[in-house]
Amino acid sequence: MVKPLTGPRQVGPSDAAVIRPKLGSYRGVALSVGMAPQVSDPYEMALASIDEAVRNAVAVGADPSKLAILDNFCWPSVDDEKTMGTLVAACEACRDAALAYGVPFISGKDSLHNQFTDSEAGRVIRIHNTLLISAIGVIDDVRRCVTMDLKRAGNVLYRVEAAGTSLEQLAAAHRAVAAATRGGKVVACHDVSEGGWLVAAAEMCIASNLGLLLEPDDRSFFDEPRGQYLIEFEGEEHELADLAARSPALRFHRLGPVQNSPEIVLHLEDEGVHLRIDDLTRAWRGTLDW
Repeated sequence: MVKPLTGPRQVGPSDAAVIRPKLGSYRGVALSVGMAPQVSDPYEMALASIDEAVRNAVAVGADPSKLAILDNFCWPSVDDEKTMGTLVAACEACRDAALAYGVPFISGKDSLHNQFTDSEAGRVIRIHNTLLISAIGVIDDVRRCVTMDLKRAGNVLYRVEAAGTSLEQLAAAHRAVAAATRGGKVVACHDVSEGGWLVAAAEMCIASNLGLLLEPDDRSFFDEPRGQYLIEFEGEEHELADLAARSPALRFHRLGPVQNSPEIVLHLEDEGVHLRIDDLTRAWRGTLDW
């Protein structure tokens, strides 16, 4: 129902996949992953991985109260105290996030000796501490799923983030986004992860070949905080103001309208930056598009 690559041109990177196992039913299953090996602190890395997996599932329409997660630890040898300590810290983060989000771990696997000894050079090559989190969740009606491609010129794109950074506030934000999606106003949703919100916006344009006129209220283009989404809303601005007022767990930042012209126009004070969608597509797909 939602493929790994989505949008009219089937080139947009989906946040999650959705399958409908029984063709006699509209119930489905969302499948997503999260991984943040670029985060050096093992505790924070695990939290970021869990939050991304949950966020990706919510972005396609999953209910966070109907999610379960699995872990896949890939670590170098834990024979020494330091490496074992990093593993323990990641496990503590898994416990803390699962309890705060109300999302149980149901399975997982461990690979705890990912290293190689070069006998000639006398050195040991170790992988980075890496935790892959997979999420699985039931979707009651796959016809109400949301994809990440922009839908219609005239709609407005918002950056939506958790009102705070505690685990409880992040969990509340995910529940609030899921509730907004069920309300029918969300027509496109994409999680903000690697590269920050400007990269996520470019991916939404690549998927749809629609453009954006961006007039952001901040310059945090490439930050990668937890608990952020880009959401295209359908409806009048006053309706969105009402939605924001009813969603204290979220902060709404207006980015700008969707436009038919296939380019991103980014207004920076008195200067405008123009990025053609075709150029962005070639830059993103170039090494993979054979």
